[in-house]
Amino acid sequence: MIVAARSGKFVAAMPANSCMPVSNDPPLFAVSVHKGAKTNQILKQSKNFSINWLNFSDRKIVKVLAEKNNSSDKLAALNIPYQEVWQAPVLIRAQAYAICKMKSVQVVGDHDLFIGSLMGGMASLDFDQNWKFDEYRPILYLGSGFRNPYTTLHSISSVKKIE
Repeated sequence: MIVAARSGKFVAAMPANSCMPVSNDPPLFAVSVHKGAKTNQILKQSKNFSINWLNFSDRKIVKVLAEKNNSSDKLAALNIPYQEVWQAPVLIRAQAYAICKMKSVQVVGDHDLFIGSLMGGMASLDFDQNWKFDEYRPILYLGSGFRNPYTTLHSISSVKKIE
C-alpha cells in the first residue's frame, strides 16, 4: 500500500512499511513510516493522509515511489495521476483507499506510527465486506522485493507445530 500526504505545496507518497486498523470504535488506522523518510516529515505537517491499495499490475508505481525524490510534489514529478480527497492525495490507480485525519504520532524505534481517524474511503467493485479477489490482486511488498502469490504456490512443510 502507498501512504500519501500533502502539506501546503508539498506532496509526498511512499510504500508504507506497515498499515493496520487499530480500532473499530472509533475507526482508526495506523501507518508505520521510517523517521528518515521525506514522507514522514510531510505526514507530521499534514492534517489528513491517504492509504492507497494498488493492484499487482501497478507494482512499478510502488517501485518508483520507494525511490528518493526531492521534488515538492513527488507524484506529479513521477507522472503518477492523483486527485485530492479531503485534502489528501489519492492515487487514481488505487483499487481502494482510506482517508484519515491525523490523530497522533507515536515514536516506535526507527519509525513513527501515524494514527488517523477514518474519514472515508472507496473500494473497487471486487470488495463486498471482504475482498473477493476475482479482479483485485494485491501487492505483497515484503522488504525490498515483491512477492506474487498468484503465480507460485510454496509449501510450508518446514514450519514446526507450536504446542
